[in-house]
Amino acid sequence: MKTLMIWLTVLLLSPLAPGGPAWAETVDVAARKVTEAPVIDAKVDKLWDSVKATKVIASEGPQGNVEIALKVLYTDKDVYFLFQWPDKTASLNRLYEFDGKEWKKVKGGEDRFNLMWDINNTIKDFSAKGCTALCHKQDKKVILKTEAPTERADVWHWKAQRSNPAGYADDQWLGHELKKEGDEETARGNDAKTAGGYSDNWDKEAKRPKYTFKEGVKPGPVLLRKDAVEIKDGKFKAGDRLPREVLEKPTGSRGDIEAKAVWERERWTLEIRRARETGDRENDVQFADASRPHYFGISVHDNAGDEDHSHTGGAALKLMLK
Repeated sequence: MKTLMIWLTVLLLSPLAPGGPAWAETVDVAARKVTEAPVIDAKVDKLWDSVKATKVIASEGPQGNVEIALKVLYTDKDVYFLFQWPDKTASLNRLYEFDGKEWKKVKGGEDRFNLMWDINNTIKDFSAKGCTALCHKQDKKVILKTEAPTERADVWHWKAQRSNPAGYADDQWLGHELKKEGDEETARGNDAKTAGGYSDNWDKEAKRPKYTFKEGVKPGPVLLRKDAVEIKDGKFKAGDRLPREVLEKPTGSRGDIEAKAVWERERWTLEIRRARETGDRENDVQFADASRPHYFGISVHDNAGDEDHSHTGGAALKLMLK
């Protein structure tokens, strides 16, 4: 039986908190080739018992040190990842609330989990510094970008409220050119889609959410496209809440990453599946070539946006297929 080996080269920028896991410079993680693939439902099939978990640390964020346990399985066509990490609350706060006069955004956000891959192993210093090689200070802000047109990163962006209920992780990319997005500048973009994805649930003219839950569907923090109906009468009472987005899994490259997570007992369990090869070679890392490594980094967001996160910092995580 073939074995898939992942070398996680840990280059720590700062010491871990006392009592944290002891680290060697290199951590080898064995993943097993299987003929029967796990179901992506976050229920952790017995297939995962055949491979030992490796623990890595995401640090420097509001959560402090976050211990992430990861496992990998693979088949001839697909690669499967299992991640587990602690989180005291499941955050699904991307909501509007009516205060009796107007609709306002509820304080807070959602939990998130990111993988960032050096697509062609061309990003300067990524293999040594991990995702910190992409952080650049600009005035008082930190900008995430590559430095040249030849450098590109593949971003797998799982979102507890916007993507998880629809069964995927957002497939995105990071380039070298900054573009205006609202009040911010960003070098990140979304892979192309032919349909689907989440969209804003807001009616600019009416100054209120555009969609609510159709009859027979229990209201909650998640509104799927199939369960949505356009608001007609606009009658609300103080305290009413509606999700800020309407959800649907995208088709096309943006929907390449199947993902499902479950939160229980103060811990997230996330399963991911992606084809070893995709049709989007510009924006997707390809896992077909067993002769070269694939470098990546991890970040974890606890009810927060892009800047407030724990990350693997200067750790260069290195995936090898053998």
